[in-house]
Amino acid sequence: MTSERIRVLIIDDEALLGLAAQDYLEDEGRFEAFVAEDAESGLDLLRRQAIDVCLVDLRLPGSSGIEFMLQAQDLYPALRFLVHTGSPEEQFPKAIMQDIPGFRGVLYKPVADMEVIVRALDNALR
Repeated sequence: MTSERIRVLIIDDEALLGLAAQDYLEDEGRFEAFVAEDAESGLDLLRRQAIDVCLVDLRLPGSSGIEFMLQAQDLYPALRFLVHTGSPEEQFPKAIMQDIPGFRGVLYKPVADMEVIVRALDNALR
């Protein structure tokens, strides 16, 4: 079994939420987590750091989470994405599932149990 940690990029404009998720994932022991508050910062981080999976909010300042995923997928075709959004389920753009091959699921805020996110991250990499 490898001891290499799963590298997660959390992109959320709610800084406290991103930092809380980062702390939880790193305390869990199997993850190395990075946080960006907008799409541009996320893309900059991707260019400097190898990432396995991104946890992406849809509503971000500047470029949207969808635009981030499209650009990131073009740069890194093996990258996987989970959407973490407060948008109501009926407003979720279903086209993401077809337009972004690395899309692996959506989690709706608030997620009361962080283990739900851990399981989703594990499943995204299978």
